Amino acid sequence: TAALSSCNSGMYSTGRMLRDLALNGQGPRAFTKLTKNGLPLVGTTFSAALMLVGVWINYQWPGEAFNYVVSFATISGMWAWIMILISQIRYRRKADAGLLPQSSFKAPGAPYTSWFALCFIGMVIVMMAIDKDARISLYCAPLWALILFVSYRVLQSRTPSAPVKTSTETR
Repeated sequence: TAALSSCNSGMYSTGRMLRDLALNGQGPRAFTKLTKNGLPLVGTTFSAALMLVGVWINYQWPGEAFNYVVSFATISGMWAWIMILISQIRYRRKADAGLLPQSSFKAPGAPYTSWFALCFIGMVIVMMAIDKDARISLYCAPLWALILFVSYRVLQSRTPSAPVKTSTETR
């Protein structure tokens, strides 16, 4: 029951996030719709449909499914942190040059700590490349990034850049 509860809350929160993205003009308008009870049905249904991919993976590779999903989640998380660290390094460089305003909080040890973290993430990626069970995520990550990029460009060309006007009522 805990796993089902977790899946349920994950689908619902994903539906809400998809709705917020659509309201900000960053997703298909269909995701803005709510049921009369305030449920983001289109986003929640989309989330549930994507969860079926996990079911398919588990059916295809029952012994390896967990490793595949965890490895892919690890790569996704590392990619996010790589982008955060690179952004911080570039921001600090431009702020120190006077091209951007200085932050009121300077990260301790910056920029060395950011470079250290990037090296650590690089070590994890190398270890994943060595591990045959985790290696598939390194192969799939560029393909996934390409799919996301193309999807974003297609949706961006179809979606107005201005946010969708809605009432001030929140549910």
